[in-house]
Amino acid sequence: MMAPVDMLRRLVEMESPTGDAVRMSHIRSFLAAELTALGGDASPRGEHLLARFGEQRAGETIVLVAHMDTVWPAGTLQRMPFSVTGDAAHGPGALDMKGGIVVMLEAIRRSGPPPRPLAVLLTADEEIGSPTGRPLVEEVSAQAHAVLVVEPPVRDGTITTRRSGLARYQLRIRGQAAHAGHQGGGVSAVSELAHQTLVLNGLVDDERGVRVNVGQVGGGTGDNVVAAEAWARVDARAWTAPEQQQLERAIRGLRPVLAGATIEVAGGITRPPMIPSDESAELAARTVEIAAGLGQPLTENASGGGSDGNFAAAVGAPVIDGLGPIGVGAHADDERVSLRSIGQRSDLLAALLAQL
Repeated sequence: MMAPVDMLRRLVEMESPTGDAVRMSHIRSFLAAELTALGGDASPRGEHLLARFGEQRAGETIVLVAHMDTVWPAGTLQRMPFSVTGDAAHGPGALDMKGGIVVMLEAIRRSGPPPRPLAVLLTADEEIGSPTGRPLVEEVSAQAHAVLVVEPPVRDGTITTRRSGLARYQLRIRGQAAHAGHQGGGVSAVSELAHQTLVLNGLVDDERGVRVNVGQVGGGTGDNVVAAEAWARVDARAWTAPEQQQLERAIRGLRPVLAGATIEVAGGITRPPMIPSDESAELAARTVEIAAGLGQPLTENASGGGSDGNFAAAVGAPVIDGLGPIGVGAHADDERVSLRSIGQRSDLLAALLAQL
């Protein structure tokens, strides 16, 4: 098996943007071969990959979860080639989450035959909310002993035991076109959108951790035309299911401010909150104990971002997330991962496979 840094280079240089069927097939085949070489029975599940080690038993299987897709379009390597500077490995997807896949492969190699049956799930569309990966995550996680997700942690020395729920909405506003020079003519959909943006901003509650972001907007057809249409894309997050549902009702209940304007709301909840259960709390305590034995002090942490761990927790599986390596710049041009932490997290995950 390749050294971790060489495996990381190989994976980063296999560009795998979400939805690119050819490139995703390439990395899926490569990882299937790697998992087979480690003793797994690997097979595609649609565009995803599932490998099983040992006879699978309900309530006994440990599930490792990662994703193969990245946010980076094909060709990004031309301006962001893989490189190593000191402890940092740079490149598109190096942290999120090719580094996590390296940790997963290394852990399986280092742990040897695990005492429990093992399943490895690599999804292909996590970066867009896992629309096709979600049912597979739920299926594999439903009767798992533990689900271990190798997303990067929020900060060094932590595991992720709580995640907020996510929702995505699309607003379509219709007004009435008119010549901009005719005073009082038409109904501006852009103006209505401005009103609705303020309403959406008003839903933010820092104390409760409720966040709403109007991230993309557009509308109108010309400077001298009262806009007949406008649109916005909205990201909404909350820590609990009741707060998420309350936010859902508020956004779907938006009403026009301007007479003659109409609002259509599409989209909805994409990830339920990842809320620790009693079993997850016990798993986290055991993880901290095992890490301490390796000289790796750990604390629990919450993340405002989502992962496939949200879906695993929602079907009742005990979940530990954030077991991947540390780094900075996920989804940014300075994305980089710590090579030292790849080794540390590989040791930790190997110990979890051997001792949980």
